[in-house]
Amino acid sequence: MKKAAFKDFRVHYEDEGKGETLLLLHGFCESSEIWDDFRDTLSKRYRVITPDLLGHGETLPPAVRNIDGEYVNTMEMQAESAAAVLKSAGVERCTVAGHSMGGYTALAFAELFPEKVKGLCLFHSTAMADPEEKKGDRDKAIEAVKKDKKAFLEGLIPKMFAPANVEKMKSHVDRVLSIAMNIHEDGLIAALAGMRDRKDRQHVLESATYPVLFIIGKDDILIPPDRTLPLIIKPGHAEVLLLSGVGHMGFYEAREKTLFAIEKFMEETACPERSRRSEGG
Repeated sequence: MKKAAFKDFRVHYEDEGKGETLLLLHGFCESSEIWDDFRDTLSKRYRVITPDLLGHGETLPPAVRNIDGEYVNTMEMQAESAAAVLKSAGVERCTVAGHSMGGYTALAFAELFPEKVKGLCLFHSTAMADPEEKKGDRDKAIEAVKKDKKAFLEGLIPKMFAPANVEKMKSHVDRVLSIAMNIHEDGLIAALAGMRDRKDRQHVLESATYPVLFIIGKDDILIPPDRTLPLIIKPGHAEVLLLSGVGHMGFYEAREKTLFAIEKFMEETACPERSRRSEGG
């Protein structure tokens, strides 16, 4: 993996392929490994960059403390670390796709660095802030991680998949669990706090001058469709892939459909003029 300097440590990332750049941001308790399949395929046509976000994968230290002594990796910090990766890679503009927490990071990135964004994909993610009940759930999750990280992750990971997919996709469930178990508990805690404290970014969608792609699982327990569907009317140009029988892990649960959607989105954001001509615009 390559390394980019950010604050006092290094952000690790993979960088494969040539051409227009796609930045893929993983979610909570994941790492850049979850994109291995997509990166291998997409890098045949595009340059694909997949960082380990703060506190995840090989990016250490796992967390930073705020002024109250609490471990918090904010979405703004995650976005700044992604910008550091692009600077290290010599990339000025790119299409950004974020899964779950990676989507929160992508939205923060789009707010902080709008000039760098050619397209934005929210992959099982939302621009809404956590409601108070969800914030309470984040606090409970933090305490659960402190008490028994393994038990917390064993309870969480299966919920990422649609109920009907948990057993038949056991190898994927086990892989995600293995990735998550390698994350330091402070990194998990800091991410939970960062997601809890993130602000609402629906205005980012409303002001987007680039296409926005929403990938939504009808059976997503963690970010249900009602947290995403109201957002699809906010961008000037939005595209939606709504998947039946899919939970929170569409790149595993509906690989061909989600990969095709990303490929077509890249074609559009890489050559918007040609895409408009093909549509008769």
